[in-house]
Amino acid sequence: MNKYNYIKNTILTALLLFVVYFSFGQNKNPKYEINGYLTNMQSVMFNDFSGNWINDNLLHNRLNLKWYTNDAITASLQIRNRFFTGETLKFTPNYDKHLELDNGFFGLTTNLINKKSCILNSSIDRIWLKYSFGDFEATIGRQRINWGQTFVWNPNDIFNAYSFFDFDYIERPGSDAIHLQYYTGVTSSIELAAKLNNDSKTTVAALYKFNKLSYDFQFIAGILDDSVYVAGAGWSGNLANAGFRGEISYFIPQNDNNYSKQFMSSIGLDYTFKNSLMLQAEFLFTDNTDNINFTDFEQYYSQTLNVRSLAFTKYSFFAQISYPITPLLNANFASMYFPKLKGFYAGPSISYSLKDNLDFSVFMQYFNANLIINTNSKPERQEFTLAFLKIKLNF
Repeated sequence: MNKYNYIKNTILTALLLFVVYFSFGQNKNPKYEINGYLTNMQSVMFNDFSGNWINDNLLHNRLNLKWYTNDAITASLQIRNRFFTGETLKFTPNYDKHLELDNGFFGLTTNLINKKSCILNSSIDRIWLKYSFGDFEATIGRQRINWGQTFVWNPNDIFNAYSFFDFDYIERPGSDAIHLQYYTGVTSSIELAAKLNNDSKTTVAALYKFNKLSYDFQFIAGILDDSVYVAGAGWSGNLANAGFRGEISYFIPQNDNNYSKQFMSSIGLDYTFKNSLMLQAEFLFTDNTDNINFTDFEQYYSQTLNVRSLAFTKYSFFAQISYPITPLLNANFASMYFPKLKGFYAGPSISYSLKDNLDFSVFMQYFNANLIINTNSKPERQEFTLAFLKIKLNF
């Protein structure tokens, strides 16, 4: 462990020095970009409306810093700070350790304050240096490598899987990675990427993207976490006047003692009417859910996802409708259906723009399904509800 920590600290120090050097040493007048936001979110969580409610509050601050040192070099540092108070801290064992979990090779997440009634958690989820020369780009550091095409479930997104339900983290997780891109045309490119996770396991993959028949197509191939071969494809375009997109991935473990083979596919449609009413639908299929230990929605909601655990049932359906009631008021309703569990998810929300940089929103997330608590029991009807009041200031 000391050896790995030494390597991590050495690489991280070198990256920080590169960022500082290129930011301040290469150009007497570098261009800076600083922005971010501050949100305050009150939430309640319960399994039974007439039972006990768990009340929490989250104060969330994000800082985004970019340096455009010259035409070739860009550096970025982005920090996520969250101040937690409420009953979850008191009733959830090791909740502080859960918040400090960092999926990257470098441990860039820590609890600056860790008390029984409050936790201040800080995480550097982006720190990268990008070099651009002609049609070539190289990015090193913690970054988001987004290979997804669909909206809810992304079988092609092997580097940065995320949960649709985590609406408060719009930036999505990053990876400690090297990402090389070569643009072979206006709409075509070749990409190579490699990342290290917190277990020092490597994910390496290549992507080829091109445009044909007014569709963007992509093909990927690689190795996931040193143990699983992955091959996939994706597309996005229009079907009549509707957006049509999809992804497929096939996972083949290198060792028979690992999880069995898995095929996963998502297909989505979206359509916007002239009055700005938007409809979305998506379907997810997987032929294997052996790697999912799913006994309750609360567990699934809070766990760290990887690309192979996106689905916990063979078939999953998603539908969403969104409409701007006024230029300042927007309403949205999202839903999912899980046939095997005879279950569903309902997520209504409404947002109102108080000022150009100040928004107020209300979210609700409701889960209902037949779940097996343990192997010796019969399925039981489980409910899980969360509700949020959120105010967000952008700067």
